[in-house]
Amino acid sequence: MIPHSLFLESQHTDSLADTLKEIGYTFERVHSLDEVAKTLDEGKFHFLIFHVTDVENPEAQEKLTEFVKNHPYTLIILVTDSTKWDVTASLLKQHKVYDFIQTPIDVSHLQITLDRSLQYLLTKQKSQLIYEAENHLYKRMVEIFDWKKSLTHKENENIAADIIHQMNINLFQGSGIGTLMSVVSILISKSKLDLEGKNYSIPKPVMDLLSENYEAAKSMFDSMSISQSVIDDEMLVENMESPAKLLSIIQNEAEFLNEALDIKSQKINLSQIPSSVSGKKIHFDETKLSYVVREIFLNAIKYSRDKDVIYLIFFHKENFLELKVINPAYQNNDGTNGIPEKFESFVFEPFFRISSVVDDSYAKFEQFRFGLGLPLVKKIMDQHQANVQIYNIENNFRNENTKDICLTIRFPLIEEEK
Repeated sequence: MIPHSLFLESQHTDSLADTLKEIGYTFERVHSLDEVAKTLDEGKFHFLIFHVTDVENPEAQEKLTEFVKNHPYTLIILVTDSTKWDVTASLLKQHKVYDFIQTPIDVSHLQITLDRSLQYLLTKQKSQLIYEAENHLYKRMVEIFDWKKSLTHKENENIAADIIHQMNINLFQGSGIGTLMSVVSILISKSKLDLEGKNYSIPKPVMDLLSENYEAAKSMFDSMSISQSVIDDEMLVENMESPAKLLSIIQNEAEFLNEALDIKSQKINLSQIPSSVSGKKIHFDETKLSYVVREIFLNAIKYSRDKDVIYLIFFHKENFLELKVINPAYQNNDGTNGIPEKFESFVFEPFFRISSVVDDSYAKFEQFRFGLGLPLVKKIMDQHQANVQIYNIENNFRNENTKDICLTIRFPLIEEEK
């Protein structure tokens, strides 16, 4: 997406057009405040840019208030200088402008400011669309009493067979035990005994292959150990912390997964935790929650495509804090999209997968494997007395009528003792 700006042209913004061209942004110009409202109504703009001297008087600032109210998805950026900090600070404080750029305009600073603002804007738009899409989903569920039917006995038998199939895939396909056994077989056949009959020589490519698959198998067993520790732990999480502490876990895991994101040139957009939850607490085990965050990020990364954006968005609803991870839904082998309705509960069952494709590209980032990822996420969230669901929602973000996959975790909020 190329961001599109509207700016009020004046003697103070002469260089702005050239600078926007330099960073690859498109733009349109108006020559008076009276033109702004009409132009905004007729087109779609990410940014509205003014110089501070053009909006100093009360009448101009009233118009700014109208722009903010009528066009909430167009961010107002103020161009300012050191002599106008009082006006700039006042407009920022009143939320009449979102951010500012100081003159003389530096190209790199302008790009950083606008890119950061665009990320915020996209997350804000996505939040509203997710809210609307979920409301539509809930209404449909109420309207259709039997919206989900039980699986037939025949389908249950198929799932039981699929469990064995998935165990075979996880243990013996891709790098790991199966390939390691093959390499050991090659090693035995290719190694040569020296003339004294005391030492074997091994070709370097074989040894390299052995080392690589040893590490893959070791990673597999390490993940089994972590999974076992979670499976064996039946204790509820009693410790409680501020929801704000989730942010450091999320940021750390997102940073750890930068290399995984680079594989398909993806990115993660994070929203802030609503200020309305301040003074409240959630059940909180840092280690277990880090397992959960990594797993749900990895799921979104693996099942998204090149250059997709993955959103993590917080909502405060009633007495719950909702954490949502949203990524695009794509067609499965059977022609369904994303998470088919009849499988919404089965994705939390051990060994169950909608797709049997194994992608080794992400193996070294995983702490849960073998089809145990989401079941163990559910186990950990149960220990936090929280709820986790995953489902498709409509995505009309760009009027394409596509679907997104939405994983939602609901943390009950607990009032801090005073």
